Amino acid sequence: MKIIKTKIPKNLTDYYAPNGFYIVINKHYTATVRNLLDFVIYLNTRDDIDMDVFGEITNVDQESRSDFQSVIYELIAEVKGFATFSNGGNKHKFIECTDGVETISIKTKNGKQLTICVMEDYGNCIDIKLHKQDKFNIIGFDEGRTPVPNTEVTLTTILL
Repeated sequence: MKIIKTKIPKNLTDYYAPNGFYIVINKHYTATVRNLLDFVIYLNTRDDIDMDVFGEITNVDQESRSDFQSVIYELIAEVKGFATFSNGGNKHKFIECTDGVETISIKTKNGKQLTICVMEDYGNCIDIKLHKQDKFNIIGFDEGRTPVPNTEVTLTTILL
């Protein structure tokens, strides 16, 4: 049994989403989540969660508050063992690498293509490449400070 640590903001404890989020729990059940406290109680008391499919959202309640959506993703991430970032209610994809060297290919809605190569077994780093252009600009952040304001690169590497 999982004990959820994500805190539900006080202003959301009594909030009910108008239409609800359809969240896959296992291969045979998709829950309609309209209230965060009810969802936490469910997660804390059930043992039928299938991590291979859990957390897929098949219906996003477009009329719900964005802070409600943010907490939904935080709860899913916690159960799955992931972190979230910049979660203003935006959609999240959870990808778990299963090998020491693995590449993830991404195509954006507007057709931009990038690859993220996670290399824990070789180089202990992550390479990020934006394709179909010679160079692109990166900006580095350090908790509000910007130590690298703007640098043109062909590939960026994060050292682990």
